[in-house]
Amino acid sequence: MAEDDRKLTYSERDRLRREGGGGRPKSGRARALDEKRSREALQAADSLFTDDRGGQEGKALAAAVRAAHGTSGLAAACRAYFDALGTPTNLELASIFLDAGDKALSVAVLDELLRQKGADGLALEGGLKRQVRILSEDFDDDLASRAEEILE
Repeated sequence: MAEDDRKLTYSERDRLRREGGGGRPKSGRARALDEKRSREALQAADSLFTDDRGGQEGKALAAAVRAAHGTSGLAAACRAYFDALGTPTNLELASIFLDAGDKALSVAVLDELLRQKGADGLALEGGLKRQVRILSEDFDDDLASRAEEILE
């Protein structure tokens, strides 16, 4: 079928792909890049169709944390969010939680970042990466060891 000079039909191409005969095999780097793009696309699609964690209460608590960022009430707002919904999975909120200065909250956030790193290859960027790098040099071994694992 493919030996003659005619073009393949779509059904023939699909069959070849299903049987594994279509194209060259991808390198490990190309496969990893494809998986990362797929994962990011799925996360973006999921965010379009799902509410924030905790529904309306979760949205209100997240808004309170964002509003308290840079104020003396940040630790209390983060604690209220944590008590109601647990550790934030959103990287923006995780970054704000690390600014709160509460060791227990910081440890919980770092543990969540480690879990995300193990589950789907967390990609730290920008300010959060700088925060984790600073925590990796902290005098507190609990914070420093977790931060170092995330950066590895």
